[in-house]
Amino acid sequence: MWYSVSFALICVASVVQGLVFRGSKEQPCFNISTPETPILDQKWASSIDPIYYPVMSTVHLYRAAVDVLQKDPKDVRLSTVYYDACLKWYLHDNGTSFAKGFNGLAREFARTPLKDNPDGFTYVGVGGDRDFFAGTLYTTLTDNKTFFFAATCMKNGGMAWGVGSTTPTLTEETKKIVLDHAVSLGFNREDFTELKYDTCKN
Repeated sequence: MWYSVSFALICVASVVQGLVFRGSKEQPCFNISTPETPILDQKWASSIDPIYYPVMSTVHLYRAAVDVLQKDPKDVRLSTVYYDACLKWYLHDNGTSFAKGFNGLAREFARTPLKDNPDGFTYVGVGGDRDFFAGTLYTTLTDNKTFFFAATCMKNGGMAWGVGSTTPTLTEETKKIVLDHAVSLGFNREDFTELKYDTCKN
């Protein structure tokens, strides 16, 4: 199975106190073409409530967790990220988004559409002391029915990707499509992970 590498990384990293960010040096941030017409159906995307977050790059998950928890990475245990995160996203028409997880915590983000790309926007955290998740997001793949793939160029220059979904799990076929797409943008095949929702309390 393609997620076996991710499981191995979890096992190795679980002995570490806190999260360790592995920076990606590929260049998907500079390899995003501007589509002639929008890829993402914004009306459909806005109708998803909530947006699940089942598959993503490892650094994407770690940064999202640190941002929602508002903690130093060294103070966030890996087991907490995978078993307590239960991250769900909520988009609002007023240009804000909310990430909710970790048994009731919420983090607000402000979205600003890009002028030269209908499938891109910048986002920054609203309030809080830590803004690990700020950056520019580009939707580069979607079926406009069940999932969308977003490549992210983060404020610190890091690169990451994540998949928003109408369901807490993806089919094996969709996972393969997603992974192949991530690789085509220049991301490492090994730098991915899955977020499980079967232990979520709400």
